[in-house]
Amino acid sequence: MKGAATMRWIVFAALLVTGLAAAWSMELRYSKDLLWGYRPLLCFMSIWLAIAVVLFPNPFKNQAGARYFWWPIFGGLLLAFSFPPTFLPVLAMAGFVPILLLSDPDLKLTNRFGQRTAVAFHTFMIWNIAATFWVANTALIAGVFAIVVNSLLMLVPWVLFLLVRNRVGLFKAGIILLAFWLSFEFLHHRWELTWPWLTLGNALSGLPILAQWYEYTGTAGGSIWILGANWWLYKAIKRGMQGYHDSYRNLLMFRFLPWLLIPAVFSLYLYAQPGPEAEDTVKTAVIQPNFEPHYEKFDIPYSQQLDRILGLVRQSLEDGAEIVVLPETSVRVRLHEGLSDQSLAALTTIMSDWPDAYLIAGLSSNYIFPSAEEADPAFLREHIRAPGDTIFWESHNSAAVINKDGLVDIYYKSKLVPGAEIFPFRRLLFFLEPIVNMLGGSTSGLRTQAERSAFLTEKYGLAPVICYESVFGEFHQGYFDARARAILIKTNDGWWDNTPGHIQHLYIGALRAIEFRKEIARSANTGISGFIDTKGRIRKPTAYEETAVVIDYLELNSHRTFYSRTGDYLSRIALLLSIGFFLLIPVETVRRKTKTR
Repeated sequence: MKGAATMRWIVFAALLVTGLAAAWSMELRYSKDLLWGYRPLLCFMSIWLAIAVVLFPNPFKNQAGARYFWWPIFGGLLLAFSFPPTFLPVLAMAGFVPILLLSDPDLKLTNRFGQRTAVAFHTFMIWNIAATFWVANTALIAGVFAIVVNSLLMLVPWVLFLLVRNRVGLFKAGIILLAFWLSFEFLHHRWELTWPWLTLGNALSGLPILAQWYEYTGTAGGSIWILGANWWLYKAIKRGMQGYHDSYRNLLMFRFLPWLLIPAVFSLYLYAQPGPEAEDTVKTAVIQPNFEPHYEKFDIPYSQQLDRILGLVRQSLEDGAEIVVLPETSVRVRLHEGLSDQSLAALTTIMSDWPDAYLIAGLSSNYIFPSAEEADPAFLREHIRAPGDTIFWESHNSAAVINKDGLVDIYYKSKLVPGAEIFPFRRLLFFLEPIVNMLGGSTSGLRTQAERSAFLTEKYGLAPVICYESVFGEFHQGYFDARARAILIKTNDGWWDNTPGHIQHLYIGALRAIEFRKEIARSANTGISGFIDTKGRIRKPTAYEETAVVIDYLELNSHRTFYSRTGDYLSRIALLLSIGFFLLIPVETVRRKTKTR
């Protein structure tokens, strides 16, 4: 007993020292203008495990304590390593099994509701830390917030599952878990604190050959596949632990394996079929200017950055590109100045030498209004220079079409990053506005547009997707309603350093090519630029921290997939089922009381 207690505190001390040492090295590197890379992973994981060693039952005391501590870690790592860059989505098929076993009332491995909640939170923290630690390279507080809050939000469907399953019968328990989890993912795509990165269906992004049926279901189909596999594997292992070996084998052979294999075989069949026929092709150049966002993009004089961009644009046009794509926020534009703006004037001058070509540029743009009455109050910002001298303006993360005539069309990013681009729950948290303004932010956020639009619809039809928007499947429907025939993704993935973040972003965005059977041209400031075909296969990818121009023929088609027409119908069904399960609770309670009388 004493030896187990001693070991617990030795491990706690070792983990805490490791985490604090990693934090100290991060601070030292920050002071030297160097990036953190994987240091947040070591810091967060060590500190969380140190907390878990103390708060949970002693893992070195007995088997019960070891299960309580190690099983959730194993599940969390399986879920984390199912995401790129490991390209092993099959690992997610067992990620929930440990906490399902620990929370099973028949096995009695945990005895209290609080314990069953705690083991799930342990798993979710491991999953979030291992898969998304890189967010901290953007900002430390943002990384900690994303990991902790997302883990807590994942607890919501899990706790609801625990509360409801015993009241409506074990037979319905698997459907309950599916319904609640899909409802959570559906809602997490649609509120102001949205962070759907770890949507289970995204795990298949690293192996698109298994995700071809997303053209019918979207990522919700992948989430169902993964959760269902976890459920059947859990039930099989449970029967084995109870000594029912025939039942164990039957569940594996006639439930788990068919559930695993049928969608996989169907996906392979779809993968072997020809994609939609191209109606046209356009020679497209994607530019990767490669300005490190922490210490270069905002420190190097903008005139130097613009010179590099102008040179790369000219190179692309000289090589015959009809469409040239620049990444997110690569060009700074004062829209109220029109062609008097330095950037617009320079780009228009270049484009005048190629009158049939178009530049699609990611802009960091703003507009100054003559008076507050002319601005939209939802996005209005004010800057008081002196008494009686106030500037009324708005800011945008936008994309624009530029040709020989100047700026001819503009699109405003509408899925904004919480915290960085939008102040969540502005009306509810209005009292924080002075603090946000003092720190240089704005509760007004960036201008958005209500509906999706497409560029150059009469000639090409291009969806101007900006960065974070590429993570949202159903959101893309509007582009194709607006007659888009291909997707352009403009992003800046350098914020996360050379970690899995930019790789995950690439592959998650590639799922849109499968869901809508549209080709993608992807331009990143740094990260990975290139092209993606309608099967989700990546062509001509650039390396990280490489200045590059990549040219290829982008195929255009007007084909509308089933998912393109229906959207996230599976998630909406799950939401209705979740509501139905809640309504069943009083009915089942009354029925059981009647039986006992």
